[in-house]
Amino acid sequence: MSDQNSTTPDPNDAVPGYEPPSTSEPAAAAEPPAYTPPAAPEPPAYTPPAASEPPSYSAAEPPSYSAPSAPEPPSYSAPATGGYEPPAGGYSQPAAGGYTPPPAQPGFPEPPGPGAYPPPPPAAPYAGGFTDPGAYPAAGGYPGTPVPSVGGAALADWPKRALGGLIDYVAAGIVISVVGSLLSNVNSTLGTLVNIVLSIGWMCYLGYKSGTTGITFGRSINKTKLVSAETGQPIGVTNGIIRQLAHIVDSIICYIGWLFPLWDAQKQTLADKIMKTVVVDNSADPNASTYNWG
Repeated sequence: MSDQNSTTPDPNDAVPGYEPPSTSEPAAAAEPPAYTPPAAPEPPAYTPPAASEPPSYSAAEPPSYSAPSAPEPPSYSAPATGGYEPPAGGYSQPAAGGYTPPPAQPGFPEPPGPGAYPPPPPAAPYAGGFTDPGAYPAAGGYPGTPVPSVGGAALADWPKRALGGLIDYVAAGIVISVVGSLLSNVNSTLGTLVNIVLSIGWMCYLGYKSGTTGITFGRSINKTKLVSAETGQPIGVTNGIIRQLAHIVDSIICYIGWLFPLWDAQKQTLADKIMKTVVVDNSADPNASTYNWG
């Protein structure tokens, strides 16, 4: 057994078939080949192009101009004097009055002179009480315009009808409302009941007076009268009350029906058209402003 401190390999410890490498010195490292940079190619020699001579320019000669020759004026030869021969026998002026007018054409008689035709008969009055269109109407109308009337009385204008309506409906409604309000302070049910009863009673009273005399308290103030458009007479109590109910139609369309007399030819409201009534001017009656409450 070999010594543990021996550095020399023991041949007995060798593995069969194994040969240790030789302990020769390592070969020196080969030096890299020297690098030689390639030579830069020389730039080719530049030869500037030869300057070409500009083409020669020769100005074109302008064409020769020859002015046209002025034309010669035509030769003028004056006419020979004394070449006109007067007519034989000379010129003689026609005698005065020698013109004969042509005869009148047959078939066209001479127009008659003034007064040959009789004047036309006077126009008959229009049916329904309209006046002669050739006459002048009352103040505010236009010449030649027929004035609507019933029974000889002209139709009442809208301002007069509006005044009567304010008295019969608006003023009376205010009075009824005040009475109902005073009673409502005592008893609300009593005030409402009295308000309804007075309103219905007043409408019936207006229908009664409109049907019997055609004159309400408001119409006596503005001197108008309600009559039938066909007969010119009062329409009766029943029709008078129905006409008051027909005023509902005038009111439900935003009160437009009350304004119909402004543009209607017969100056009627919708209630008047339903009941065939008109309101006429009653100023000719001396008792028009006297009102009978009964």
